[in-house]
Amino acid sequence: MSRHDVVLNAIDPNGAMAVGNGEFAFNFDVTGVQSFPDYYAKTMPIGILSDWGWHSFPNPNGYSLANFKMRTVPKYGRQFVFPSASTSHPTPDAAYLRANENRIGLGRIGLEMTKGDGSAVAITDLTNINEKLDLWTGILSSSFEVEGVPVHVETAAHPARDEVGVSIVSPLIASGRLKVRLAFPYASQSFGPDYQDWSHPELHQTVMTARGKTGADFDRTVDSTHYFVRAKWSPGASLVETGTHQYLLSSGTDHVELTAWFSPTAITSTADSVAAVEAASREHWRKYWMDGGMIDLSGNDDARAAELERRIVLSQYVMAVHDAGSTPPQETGLGVNSWYGKFHMEMYWWHAAHWALWGHADILEKSLDGIKEMMPPSRAMAKLEGCKGVKWPKMTDPTGLESPSGVGPALVWQQPHPIYLAELVWRARRDKATLERYKDIVFETADYMATFMDYDPQRKEYVLGPGINSADEKHLDYDHNLNPTMEVAYWKWALETAQEWRVRLGMTREPLWDKVINNMAAPTVRDGVYPAMEIPVENNPSTMTTFMDGVLPGKGIDQVAMRNTLHRVAHADQPQESVTWGTAMMAMCAARLGEPDLAIQLLVGTYTQNPFRPSGYTIRRPDQTPMYMPANGGWLSAVAMMAAGWDGSTGHAPGFPKNWKVRYEGLLPLP
Repeated sequence: MSRHDVVLNAIDPNGAMAVGNGEFAFNFDVTGVQSFPDYYAKTMPIGILSDWGWHSFPNPNGYSLANFKMRTVPKYGRQFVFPSASTSHPTPDAAYLRANENRIGLGRIGLEMTKGDGSAVAITDLTNINEKLDLWTGILSSSFEVEGVPVHVETAAHPARDEVGVSIVSPLIASGRLKVRLAFPYASQSFGPDYQDWSHPELHQTVMTARGKTGADFDRTVDSTHYFVRAKWSPGASLVETGTHQYLLSSGTDHVELTAWFSPTAITSTADSVAAVEAASREHWRKYWMDGGMIDLSGNDDARAAELERRIVLSQYVMAVHDAGSTPPQETGLGVNSWYGKFHMEMYWWHAAHWALWGHADILEKSLDGIKEMMPPSRAMAKLEGCKGVKWPKMTDPTGLESPSGVGPALVWQQPHPIYLAELVWRARRDKATLERYKDIVFETADYMATFMDYDPQRKEYVLGPGINSADEKHLDYDHNLNPTMEVAYWKWALETAQEWRVRLGMTREPLWDKVINNMAAPTVRDGVYPAMEIPVENNPSTMTTFMDGVLPGKGIDQVAMRNTLHRVAHADQPQESVTWGTAMMAMCAARLGEPDLAIQLLVGTYTQNPFRPSGYTIRRPDQTPMYMPANGGWLSAVAMMAAGWDGSTGHAPGFPKNWKVRYEGLLPLP
């Protein structure tokens, strides 16, 4: 474990990291806290994000999805209805609904330091930097010097409540040259990656109430959003208000400690000491690593093994910090905002499937339980289309309401994800309680899928479309799009799995589901490859179709066509400037097709242009998604199936090259 601790010895605009518990993340710079936000503003904005910190801007016009003018697409005698909108030039109501609710920054805690001449310390003034993230304990330590004077910072997050603890030791504290700054922002109207507006102090309120000499409460109001912060500091320190929403903590000693507990409800318990936060962090991370799966690739001559192991271990850490909450995560976790902080249901599998495969089914269950709250608006959307069950939105927030878009509401590959994820939990638990717990999700999802598909009497088949888009989001002719290749296979697999749930529960099979399963159009093969869709007619292979024999078990798939498709889309011999879940998806396909060397090359590749940063974060679009959690989740799912295999696989670590040494424990196979 310790061989993959993150150690940094220089400033890096992409070097922000975090401590957190999956529901709450404290993102810090090289000082271990949030001291130099301007340096990171254009690359990795730093602040504090949570699963519960949501906000809506004032809505004087009363915009709502219920009153939004829907687009309709005729399909087999009925209408597909969805909230279509331009994302580049949206109407005012569409713009508001897309941007609200939005995830907000909860505050910022950093150091305010001055030089001997009284001028402010800049980040470039720091010397002898030694920043270390201890993965076994979840504790960050940062040491550096300012004009030869040492500063040491330790930072940790509480695992059970949204609390951060910071300890600072330096002679600069007693001399008055180092103070701790606590500040609160307004909500940002930005798409991302920033989520904090510091230019409108008049638009929000902070009410501070002292709690003796060593603490204070902060009552925060940001439009209709309210949250609370309880701070506690070491004896001898004192807090003063220096401006609107701005506070400084100073001390006459060389050591100062601060804990800050953030909550959506009023806090009635005592805040912890830093020592208590660190102790809880140590126990939590010890349990996380000991209870979950693990893989050891040491002892291999292939240099890629060490890099792959680094990516695996760091992905386990960052996913536990950013993606282990009670709602599906946003694509950038709790690090920066993307799409206003909303989560994308089509990414849910990539964020969450690995939990069950790595021995943490309980973490996956948190968000599966959470999406139950989204079912009422999802039922309403299905009913609007004349369907039964629940239609899962594409881009949403805890309300479960779809965000208007020209693309998102027509996607359909997110629909089976909850069934697949529930199935992974059942495979980990194999008990009736799991079936009872998630049967409503599974059955209502299947009801929507079966009633959304249409029977074409001329073809004598059930078809998917029109009124749909493919997962690559490139096909916008919703009046004619038909049978996206991967989606057809995925929907059939999900319906078959839902039927199996009925059988396990001793229920009769659902006749309509069987009728659809037995008469569905087959995935399209054209010119020896799998294209994105049946209509429009295309001859190019689609990367997304590798899902059918990677994430899915490849039942009924033309293996020759799949191999041809994989080889034409993989491009594994090129440097990786960015990575996505699609890279892991292709690696899973390569593993199932018996090409482990290709799988390894996809997951590690030519890493001289390394898309996996020292922190473990991946790069997708630096200006939009400077950290991209579905890629980390995808890597973990891919490696788990390559080691533990899949139903029907044989031999040890069937997805790895035979000459590799692979030791693992606690991993589960894919279906």
